[in-house]
Amino acid sequence: MNNYKLFISAGDSSGDIHGANLMRCLHAKNPAITFYGLGKERMIDAGLHCLYDMSTKSLMWLHVLTELSTFLHMKKNCVRFFQQETPCAVILIDYCGFNFQLAKAAKKLKIPVIYYICPQLWAHGPWRIKKLKKLVDALIVIYPFEKSFYEKSGLPVTYVGHPLFDEINKDHRTNNHPSNEKKQEEGYTVSLLPGSRKQEITRLLPILLQAAHHIKQTIPSTKIIVSCTSKQYFPLISSMVEESHVSCEIIVGNIHTIIQSSDICLAGAGTVTLQIAYYHKPMVIMYKISPFSYFIAKPFLTTPYIGLVNRLANKMIVPETLMCGRNYTELANQAISLIVNSQKREMCIEDLRSLMKEIGKPGASEHAAEEIVRFINQKSHEIAEK
Repeated sequence: MNNYKLFISAGDSSGDIHGANLMRCLHAKNPAITFYGLGKERMIDAGLHCLYDMSTKSLMWLHVLTELSTFLHMKKNCVRFFQQETPCAVILIDYCGFNFQLAKAAKKLKIPVIYYICPQLWAHGPWRIKKLKKLVDALIVIYPFEKSFYEKSGLPVTYVGHPLFDEINKDHRTNNHPSNEKKQEEGYTVSLLPGSRKQEITRLLPILLQAAHHIKQTIPSTKIIVSCTSKQYFPLISSMVEESHVSCEIIVGNIHTIIQSSDICLAGAGTVTLQIAYYHKPMVIMYKISPFSYFIAKPFLTTPYIGLVNRLANKMIVPETLMCGRNYTELANQAISLIVNSQKREMCIEDLRSLMKEIGKPGASEHAAEEIVRFINQKSHEIAEK
């Protein structure tokens, strides 16, 4: 490969981590690569010439309206970069709202677009596949069922595995499961993982804390841990915990340590469930949605599962609760059942172990880099032949 420029865009923290790992793998294959685009600290550290630091802009797309002028300005400058620099390819990582806009702009300028970590159209919004097909030249997907889902539409798809496991495998892994008898003496540890965005925390944590209070009333020796993914959210979480009057410990960062030290996790539906599954920890998954949103979305839901773990296993490995209100009782009772019913608990652990044996392997970033290099070489060859 000759010296070339790549534009890469990630809008949230997980995308920033996976983008940085991908950049390092690509750079190892060709040190002459220059990266431009949108990202956060990890991608900047990996060598990104950052057009915009996304640290303050990791908003869900519906909330972008509050910063519309900022995002329009970002898009305008990205388009100007496409026009002036003509990168060999545009690599988009998740963050579908804004990245769809970049894909549209790149396609108009005949710049190849690669989507890595695609939006979850298989769960909601399958009608957008036609739009995706018009905007994207290649898909690199991270879940095995996504390959057949997108291939049906004629999209070129490569499955590489989940880059989350690249990150987890950097750390030493322990997986000890103390006996129920020992836990009855020492007390169980229940962790609450509301998410990494402010919107998720304010929506989910009050319900999780109510459920934790109910669990402690039933099993008084239970220790409660609240995960705070960033120190910027510590004041918010601390005030919510204080208001709830639930005795618990708030831990900033160290999410893998939190999960490993837990006997059961209560978590929002998302990638965090894969992190929990990696350590074979029983969990209860919750998803909070307004009654109106559920009414609108229900016709478009294409999977019976809200949790990635259950979707990947294609069966109900762990309990999940879709909430349209604030009824925490079911959530708490599901957790209590997993704690006190040793047979159910061990079955859950064994199912998680089997699932992770199948999909919990590192190497996704390397495989994705190989596919991107192959794609760009092919495009270069096609251009040279014209």
